[in-house]
Amino acid sequence: MYAIGLITLFVHIVAFVAGGANLVLMPVVGPKLATATPEQRGLLMEIVERFAKTGKYAFGLLLLTGILTLWLKWDWAVPNHWFWVKMLGVAAMIVFIGLNDMNRKRAKAGDAAAAKRSQLFGQLTGIAFLAIILSAVLTFG
Repeated sequence: MYAIGLITLFVHIVAFVAGGANLVLMPVVGPKLATATPEQRGLLMEIVERFAKTGKYAFGLLLLTGILTLWLKWDWAVPNHWFWVKMLGVAAMIVFIGLNDMNRKRAKAGDAAAAKRSQLFGQLTGIAFLAIILSAVLTFG
């Protein structure tokens, strides 16, 4: 069971890195959508769509492996209050990902204001991501 717990933790960390790459790219590409030509917008949206899909799969995998890791490695024992801060960060990230997804669909349809908002949603998601990292270190460190 110990080995399965370690493998699950490894997959959790890999999914974390994949999701983090998405958070780095989106604030860079998103604002460029507002001023992009229709041809450029098509290419940028293709990149955004691929990274968004990767990010969603990574986040789903993080949720699954997080639950499994808490069970297999920690036997459901929550180490301290920082774990709940981490969970609040996860909840915030889910909200911001959902808002960004709705906003991305509007930007894809040509809404220039939505393209400008993508930077804000990317930043808010990034802040939640950093809060998760910090609280995870304080929880399990």
